[in-house]
Amino acid sequence: MPLSRQLILSLFSVLLAVFLGTLMINVSNTKDAIEQQLASHAQDTATSFGLSITPYIGDESDLPLIETMMNAIFDRGFYRSIVLKDYQNTILLEKHNPESVEGVPTWFMQLFPLNPPVVESEINNGWTIAAVLTVQSNPSLGYQQLWRNMLDVFALTSCIFVFALGLLLVLVRLITVPISAVVKQVEAMSEQKFEQLQINPRTRELKVFVKSFNKMSERLNDLFTRLSDQTERYRQFAYSDNLTKVGNRRAFDLAFDGMLSDAELQPHGFLLLIRLSSLSQVNSNIGFVAGDDYIKGVCKVIHQLLESQSSPCVLYRLNGADFCVLLEDIEEAQAIIVIQSLMDKCKAIEKLEYESGAVHIGAGGFTYGDNKGKVLEKVDSALTKAVSEEQRWQIVSRLSMVQSNDVWREKITLLLKSGTADFVAQPIKNNSGEVEYQEWFARFRDPINDQYLPMAELIPVSIRLDFAQKLDELLVLCALEKVKHVTGNVGLNVSRLSLLQPVFQYWLMEQLFLLGESCQRLILEIPERALLGDIESFGTFVAKLKTMGVRITIERFGAQFAAFTQLRKMRPDYLKLDGRYIKNIDSEEDNQLFVHSLVNIAHGLGIKIIAERVETEQEAQILKGMQVDFVQGYFVGEPIVLKS
Repeated sequence: MPLSRQLILSLFSVLLAVFLGTLMINVSNTKDAIEQQLASHAQDTATSFGLSITPYIGDESDLPLIETMMNAIFDRGFYRSIVLKDYQNTILLEKHNPESVEGVPTWFMQLFPLNPPVVESEINNGWTIAAVLTVQSNPSLGYQQLWRNMLDVFALTSCIFVFALGLLLVLVRLITVPISAVVKQVEAMSEQKFEQLQINPRTRELKVFVKSFNKMSERLNDLFTRLSDQTERYRQFAYSDNLTKVGNRRAFDLAFDGMLSDAELQPHGFLLLIRLSSLSQVNSNIGFVAGDDYIKGVCKVIHQLLESQSSPCVLYRLNGADFCVLLEDIEEAQAIIVIQSLMDKCKAIEKLEYESGAVHIGAGGFTYGDNKGKVLEKVDSALTKAVSEEQRWQIVSRLSMVQSNDVWREKITLLLKSGTADFVAQPIKNNSGEVEYQEWFARFRDPINDQYLPMAELIPVSIRLDFAQKLDELLVLCALEKVKHVTGNVGLNVSRLSLLQPVFQYWLMEQLFLLGESCQRLILEIPERALLGDIESFGTFVAKLKTMGVRITIERFGAQFAAFTQLRKMRPDYLKLDGRYIKNIDSEEDNQLFVHSLVNIAHGLGIKIIAERVETEQEAQILKGMQVDFVQGYFVGEPIVLKS
């Protein structure tokens, strides 16, 4: 029971006892006074009236006169009865009033009965008693006075109760508002939201309480911030370049190895090797400060260009003069456009001291399963050739044939008309082997030859031809229909571009509304890169999804450095670590330290950790020791085809 209700009931009980006690005492005293007054009044009337009729007693002819005198007294209503008897106790005259009393309830008269005494007055005729006059006062006026007195006491007590209740509610509010604010903030602190209470209680004890709580909240916030910053600094130290803050050679190796071995997504794309050709000359002739400015200037140009790309692309610094860019899910024609644009922008910042030009670029294609060494070798060869080319760049085409846009457009159009999609499911399990949920991967059949289309090609082509949202809608519709007929939790992947579109967000909310209670079993996997945009509006969309029961997983976490700071704002249910940090983690101490720190922070935020692409028992054991909540990969369970 709330404190306010307890205090109100206590006050009501006290005032009720005061009211009843006051009423009993007041009514009792008033009742005694009224009874004495009625007795005195009756006695006075009996004496005076008896003396008035003494001369007429004994003569029956005078009875009408006596009756007239009796009526004159009785009709005033102050008497219940007046009776005149002769010496033989024979009633000569009598008058009686009814027992009812106007304006006074019967229960009150029964609860507080008034008993006016019957008084007698002897009427003498000489030395003998000629008659006896008995008079009893009417208690109706006494009852009315007693009833009014009780109403006055009740009204006074009610006014006191209302006033005291109002005062009590104000006092309770002064007490409970700070306490409620502290309780809410304690709940927020459990989610690492260390906000300061903005209330200033007037009560000294509460003021000290709130002040102490704010101090504790501030210290915990500083502690958590330092822990987060320490983890971020370690990641920057281990995986980023000190000067440019882009990924270093170690980060590149992890990312590229992950792409070439990612059997789930089977990515493809182009690797750009960018060499600052004049760096050594600038360092020697002008100094290292000018060299650093040279590096930062080129790095800024590359960043500006990559930010405008729809496909995933990340910049790394391999060594002093060499940078590389991983262009994922991109075809050769697009890669050439990117390279040419980059070269034009770099030429625009060239200075006279850049004797060999700002940059030279070598590029080569890669796909899932390629040998990393061979890819780097052919890209390096392309860079060597670019030095002697007037255009300053050279690209090595991938061997696989790339279908024309017209062919792809026809296939995707037919695919959308078919309205069908198949799925394979891979389990995500906890350390006890229990399935948390199944991640579903969509597969689309080629409408022409009925073979499954390679997703590594279909996804970038759909983006290029503006079919990405339509494909995602088809995927969601087919998946939601299947969800109704399966048990257990299901995870779905939707592209970042679609999720950021307000039209798609509205459409998805409508479909989830139609799904009903099954939303409780749905987990939406969102790419980490989606957190790099307008986090406020996207966070609002995610919050709406959560109100419908949908859970959120941020997948491939760690691929983008900037997303780490968004966790406290987004508060997903799950965090799926990028596979690059999981591969060979049993022998990679740096990755162990980073993952362990990330697990501690995520658990502090109430977020569960999923490690993907777990391929060996050694990896699974080390992850279990680091308190990773769930694992996914071929060691845990291979993808299986869902039956139609």
